[in-house]
Amino acid sequence: MQWVRHMAENMNKKAWPKHNSDLCIRCASCMAVCPVSRVTSLFPGPKHAGPGAQRFRKPGDPSVNEWIDLCIGCHLCDLVCPSGVPISELNLIARAKYLDEQGRPFRDWLLTHSYLYGKLGSRFSRILNPLLKNGIMRWIVQLLLGIDRRRELPVYDSPTFRQWFRNHLPQEGKKVAYFYGCYINTNETDVGKATVEVLEANGFEVVLPPQECCGIPMLGNGNFKEARKMALKNIPSLLQAIRSGSDLIFSSTTCGYMIRHEYSHLLNIPGSEEVARKTFDLFEYLRNLKESGNLKTRFKALQIKAAYFAPCHLRSLGIGLPALDILRLLPGLTIENVEADCCGLGGTFGFKKEKYEISQEIGNDLKEAIDRLEPEIVLTDCEGCRMQIHHLTGLKVLHPVQVLREALIP
Repeated sequence: MQWVRHMAENMNKKAWPKHNSDLCIRCASCMAVCPVSRVTSLFPGPKHAGPGAQRFRKPGDPSVNEWIDLCIGCHLCDLVCPSGVPISELNLIARAKYLDEQGRPFRDWLLTHSYLYGKLGSRFSRILNPLLKNGIMRWIVQLLLGIDRRRELPVYDSPTFRQWFRNHLPQEGKKVAYFYGCYINTNETDVGKATVEVLEANGFEVVLPPQECCGIPMLGNGNFKEARKMALKNIPSLLQAIRSGSDLIFSSTTCGYMIRHEYSHLLNIPGSEEVARKTFDLFEYLRNLKESGNLKTRFKALQIKAAYFAPCHLRSLGIGLPALDILRLLPGLTIENVEADCCGLGGTFGFKKEKYEISQEIGNDLKEAIDRLEPEIVLTDCEGCRMQIHHLTGLKVLHPVQVLREALIP
């Protein structure tokens, strides 16, 4: 395939992940944790879809694995594999091959390129938001685009986070760079505001390097070319920020995983490893401050009963649960970790009509786990998880930094 040849020309062989499917010992650990194969027989599971099928895949042969597009990209299979087989990457590359052959519908382009029309959505949010909530309009969207009418569509904030930041008086201090992400910019601006305010309360000056979409929506849909295009746009400005002495902070674990792992490991973007070494999850950074005795820990009591859910991409970063570590410092806050795996949204996966039921079935375990805890609110670091948990439970769902901001004593 042309994209394979193109990528091969740009890949350093030492950096390209080793896809030796023979390392698989067929223990079926990945099958036990796969959220998709657990709820549908249409997907044979990561062992068969990844290392099993890889033994028979030839680059020049047409793909017949239509079920490969059902992989939700949660990386749980990678986390439990005792042999270190990059199962999710095998699946992703196979999916890209399949979609290159079959073609991608306009619906998928629309879902993965929201950064192109997000600012327009914010500008006309007063008109657009009621339409996005309208039942008739959602029927039309399902009919024309194949986006399930039962899935709530994200509404837009106005002004955007970046517009708010331009009018925000900066706090003097050591500079940190913030990768806020396109969804925070146009749909959840308060998460960005809370991130800035918490970092400023701890003595930092926040700067916003020029940035585009991180590219993970494209990568998750097997579009390596577009994902690489986004990465190549982002890395120069991120490099400039860290070379000027700033650490790079992200509040979205999805964006963070893309920058810290996939830019270098999968896409092999020049300079990405240097960026990754200075890139931190927001709460990982705050936890580091606490360990060095530099975190502001004067908090007011919050009489809230909350549940915390760790997103898949956070677990894949291998940094523990830093948000939970910090939130447990807050007086009055009762918080329990939700013992459940993938939420089921899978980025754009749960918006697609043919995959909505699978998405909901996956999410039912999470809903039941949350129901058992009976929280007032749910906290999670991923915007996709926030959407899905609210959809499943009807509860208020926030980013942990929004609660931390409320607890700060001026």
